[in-house]
Amino acid sequence: MTDTHMAAPAPGPVGSGAAADAASGAGSSAEPDGGMGGRGTRADRWRPLRRPDVWLPLALLGIYLVLWVLVLARPNFLTSFDLWVRNHVQDRAHSDFDGAHRWPLVKDVADLGGGVAVHKVPVRVQLAMALLGVVALAAAAVRCSWRPLAAGAAGYATLGLVLVLKAAGNRPGPSMAGQAFTDGLGYFPSGHTGTTMAGYGTSVLILAFVFTARWMRLVLAAGMTLLALAVGAALVWMDYHWLSDVLGSYALCGAALFVVARILGFRLQPPKVDSPSERVRSTV
Repeated sequence: MTDTHMAAPAPGPVGSGAAADAASGAGSSAEPDGGMGGRGTRADRWRPLRRPDVWLPLALLGIYLVLWVLVLARPNFLTSFDLWVRNHVQDRAHSDFDGAHRWPLVKDVADLGGGVAVHKVPVRVQLAMALLGVVALAAAAVRCSWRPLAAGAAGYATLGLVLVLKAAGNRPGPSMAGQAFTDGLGYFPSGHTGTTMAGYGTSVLILAFVFTARWMRLVLAAGMTLLALAVGAALVWMDYHWLSDVLGSYALCGAALFVVARILGFRLQPPKVDSPSERVRSTV
């Protein structure tokens, strides 16, 4: 056994001996921004935007903003498109002999997004929003959780936002048929569609929070989708709204429902893809 391995390293310049090796090793491990480390850092920075529960509501908000700008800048190609759709739909919606709408049941479907007159009640009762209040309170009691109440508040706030935007846009409607339903507000975005999405849609999400069986959630989601599409189509068929009114409400309230889903703890997760480093580690 010799004394060489017990002795401390001889003093010398920083760039010599073991100290220089350590310094050079540390320097070589740090890669410039253009290397794999820099690319990984930038990828991590944008990774949240690749999640469906982030980019989907952002995309819906983008669609709404585009429609809103086009509505405010009328007349333009959106106005021509709405007129073309309206004329073609109304040609089929009216009977040839008396001018009345075919399929009167369609009006009842459109009214699901509006209010109903109740005896001795001075205002029309919004069925969707009344249902939302009942469902939120019942779910909060059953699950002993604050989340259904917060989700219900978000649903009411969404409808309030729709009403404010209707007043700000002050868009005229396709005919006098829907004047009684706007209460002096504009037509964009559609209030009936917004009430359906905010009221019934939030109620469905709260019910999915209570009933966790997969088949039950699928039934709720399918039923809500069909209801929203039916109400929107009925509004255009009855000449209550332009098609872009309905589409704008779908986009705006659809984005809001993602917020409601997050409040309730739901998250959409993309399929997991292993990174190159994880794949290398798995093969070692």
